[in-house]
Amino acid sequence: MGTIMHPLPRAPAPFFDRFSGNLDAPSGVRLSPAEALRYSLQLDLTRLFNVRNSLTIAQFLSSAPTALDYGLPDTLHLSSQSQTDLARWELVIARAIALYEPRLVQVKVTVTPDRARPAAARVAIAGLAALGTQLCQFHFDTGLETSNVRGTHA
Repeated sequence: MGTIMHPLPRAPAPFFDRFSGNLDAPSGVRLSPAEALRYSLQLDLTRLFNVRNSLTIAQFLSSAPTALDYGLPDTLHLSSQSQTDLARWELVIARAIALYEPRLVQVKVTVTPDRARPAAARVAIAGLAALGTQLCQFHFDTGLETSNVRGTHA
């Protein structure tokens, strides 16, 4: 007798699941090479930023993390209202991309307070990725909320 599998209910969107654009691949639609690359980058960034490693921020930024340290360090104590903490988030996110998403180069990460929500921040990521012999520019924007950071572990 076979096992019947039921889909699990969807949990609230984790940390970086709200990148601009839709994460669900359009059914029956062919993507251009640039769209497929963007989709792939978006999925991999979402995975990367939804995993927490065991390193402190200082260890993550100053050491040579390995594949066993995939993901972000705990940033729970950082505040979206502190310019120092926003700059720290930028360093952590840029470092994670440099280590674990080598397709993106010349990456610029900007984290700013979300004026509408004091406990949130806006994250903008810009970078280049090779598409054949050309470099294409990609931009990803998302929100960062303390409550999502606390509940996001892989």
